[in-house]
Amino acid sequence: MDKYRMKVVNNRKLTDHIDAGIIRLEGRYNFKPHIGVLPDGEVVMFVAHAHAEERITVHVAKNSPRAMTSHVVMYRSIDGGKTWRWGRHIREMVGGHEPSVSIIDGIMFVTCHFQGDGGYPDSFAERNYPYSVLFRSADGGLTFEKFYIDRDFTDAAPEERLYINRNIIKLSDGRLLFGIVAGNRHISCYSGDLGLSWECKEALVPGCRYEGMSRSFYTEALFFHTNAGRLMMMSRVDYDYAVFEDPLPHHPDGGGNTKLDNYDGEVLFESKDNGLTWLPIRALGFPSLMYPSIVNLDGGNMLFTYTVREIPPAGSGCVYPKVGVQAVVITELPDGSMEVDMENDVIVIDDCTPDSMRNAGCFGNTVLLSDGSFLTPFSYPLVDKDILELADNKKYMKEDIFDYYASMQNTYTYRYRDFLTDDPVLTELYLRRAFSALFLYAQCANKGGIATAVVRWQL
Repeated sequence: MDKYRMKVVNNRKLTDHIDAGIIRLEGRYNFKPHIGVLPDGEVVMFVAHAHAEERITVHVAKNSPRAMTSHVVMYRSIDGGKTWRWGRHIREMVGGHEPSVSIIDGIMFVTCHFQGDGGYPDSFAERNYPYSVLFRSADGGLTFEKFYIDRDFTDAAPEERLYINRNIIKLSDGRLLFGIVAGNRHISCYSGDLGLSWECKEALVPGCRYEGMSRSFYTEALFFHTNAGRLMMMSRVDYDYAVFEDPLPHHPDGGGNTKLDNYDGEVLFESKDNGLTWLPIRALGFPSLMYPSIVNLDGGNMLFTYTVREIPPAGSGCVYPKVGVQAVVITELPDGSMEVDMENDVIVIDDCTPDSMRNAGCFGNTVLLSDGSFLTPFSYPLVDKDILELADNKKYMKEDIFDYYASMQNTYTYRYRDFLTDDPVLTELYLRRAFSALFLYAQCANKGGIATAVVRWQL
């Protein structure tokens, strides 16, 4: 593990930097890592593993032919993240996207989404529509059982797109809970036998809704308990479409009407009935803040780790507007309110994505190890120097250059003229993101990809 120095922006209670250690996994095909700790202290990490070179044409693809399939790879560490064993493709998770892991009472749960139709359906999907799968392992990840979160299980209508929240939580009454998105609806799913069987119940989120899009507040949501035992949810919210009937405290200006989900943000909700009803409490941070994680600390404090997914709009409250992973300490006060200071003592865990490129997922959650150390993984771009120079000089604004590289890959069918708008600022934003995607996700001409690193650090 190499030495690593993390800066602290506007330090007040913390030092101006934190000395840490970092290890970078080999290759540039792993992104959006998610980690958990087994009862014996072994750390497991699941990553999305894309193969752009594996060209597969699927009959339900709208943009066929396409050239990317996704698998899930599991890595293990027996020394607290200092070293990692070789990764292993999990056969049951072939075709799975964006895995997340929850470990409860020794049982490992991994959730994955499967793209069964649309622009880039995965040929390994077992349904011809988007669905999810909950994987359960009672032997530390040696074997997995599959639980399908599909239309049969949820009774979702064909027009209701299915998705899931980010984790499973154990409630105060001993039951397990996770959330299912079914169009604009919220389904709370409960288990009283450590995930052997599940029961669906309709959940309510009064006072807020989505208009003009199919989405619910369970989309990529994180469930957690505060130190005082309150059940909370951080929800990834598209501010351009979400409607709050009462003023939402700390509501940011919005996503700028870019129609890009990289400008989503986080809203904090609370449930007092074990996840059957959720009430909005406040917004957290700024547009482009997402993929949160919470680690409970002493004294009502919680470590709040998050990804800055895109350079935030000017004036939105981000004091370090760089794509990457950051963290702050938030505090639950005796009156139940949350003290959230996003301007001071901002810990920068990762900021290596060049401003000229889009992000590479970032994503990493944080876990607390038995010795008091934190472990945070993140993904980042690895792009060849000549491509980075083109991006730095905005050469993607030239049609011949953009289309030259776009024609060298099969994952994305778009071309330069697909991104032209009446707004030159918006056009440049679209072209920058799309040019980056050619190399990060489509791995165009083998000149780019996404890598994963893990940072071990302490406050």
